[in-house]
Amino acid sequence: MIEEHDIVCFGPGDWWQMNPSCTQHIMRRLSKRNRVLYVNPISSDLPAKVSRGIGKRLLRKAKSTLRTVRRESANLHTMSPVFLPVQGRPGLDRFNNWVIRRQIAVVLRVLRLRPSILWLENARAADALSWYPGAISVYHVSDDFAECPYTRNQEALRRREQRITQASDLLVCVSRRLHDAKRALRGDAVEYLPHGVDFSKFEEVRRQGTRSKYLVDVPRPIAGYYGTLTAQNDIELLTWCAEKAPDISFVFGGTITAGDYSRLQALPNTRFLGQIPYEDIAALACSFDICLLPWRMTDWIDSCSPLKLYEYLASGRPIVSVPIPQVVEECSGLVSVAGSKEEFLAGLRHELAADTDARSVARIAAAAGHSWEHHLETLSGYLEARLTRPDTDGRAATAGSLR
Repeated sequence: MIEEHDIVCFGPGDWWQMNPSCTQHIMRRLSKRNRVLYVNPISSDLPAKVSRGIGKRLLRKAKSTLRTVRRESANLHTMSPVFLPVQGRPGLDRFNNWVIRRQIAVVLRVLRLRPSILWLENARAADALSWYPGAISVYHVSDDFAECPYTRNQEALRRREQRITQASDLLVCVSRRLHDAKRALRGDAVEYLPHGVDFSKFEEVRRQGTRSKYLVDVPRPIAGYYGTLTAQNDIELLTWCAEKAPDISFVFGGTITAGDYSRLQALPNTRFLGQIPYEDIAALACSFDICLLPWRMTDWIDSCSPLKLYEYLASGRPIVSVPIPQVVEECSGLVSVAGSKEEFLAGLRHELAADTDARSVARIAAAAGHSWEHHLETLSGYLEARLTRPDTDGRAATAGSLR
């Protein structure tokens, strides 16, 4: 792993309010040998439309902002800047940038950090590319942000995403589709690194045979999913399957933030658990009989690499998925892929009847190759190559920024 660097990370999710994103997993591990300031999302914009749970989301954001700066570990600090949640209006953008930049500058001064790496996974942070001369910039492309369905001002978002794509020193893409699209634009500045998994955590749960406390009274077999529940999930597919398979319990762990789940919730064989703490996720997945990847196939989902895919694999449990290209390309033979609701239900039936110990072992072995520790070695190689690469004046890219 790289060592002795100061990293400023503009993250995609609130450190305190959500289960860890891929960037949070990476920053927590990088902080063992480097110093990290994780900046909670500086919102791209108000939501595209008022949706279910907007009040709770605003309350969570307010609580996060009031926490200001927190020390998570010896080398890791998190902060939530104050800003106006609007983008695309030049005057307000300049004001927001001025306010956010100065808040971060104060924290950096107090912590005595001199950034040598700027990590971006929030398109709104495009304006931060010029804030830290001498630092290399890393764009972590974890979704097709230009197709984000959650933002009102899509044009401003696309402009910022294009700017980050063109200006970053390194682009790290989590799916083959994202990698190929960015590679066509930036050539060898683009690298591929899929999501990882806290493999040892799942291994410990499997070894101990820990059963999830959330499922003690749920009839088996259990088809389960965890993660935020939105309109991007294929609610129609899930409802149809639950109605056609009353003998299967369909369990959902996560907060509903958008979409109409009322019909699905009303079925006697469904259970909604609400938000599940991250420390309970491994036991939950290992306690499912089948794991579900059920999204509507849109341009957004087409380019994604589900973080929970590798966690599901690490559980050893069978998986049924819609035809996400990353799943099809990376997990052929390990996952049942369904292109229609009839095929999805058939996949559930097949996995319940025909899964084998050998296939379970193969899934676990595939997940082992995607541990975060393994990926950090690969990522460090990508970073080191850019950190030591001479610039146009023949100087090291990090001259004067290493401690």
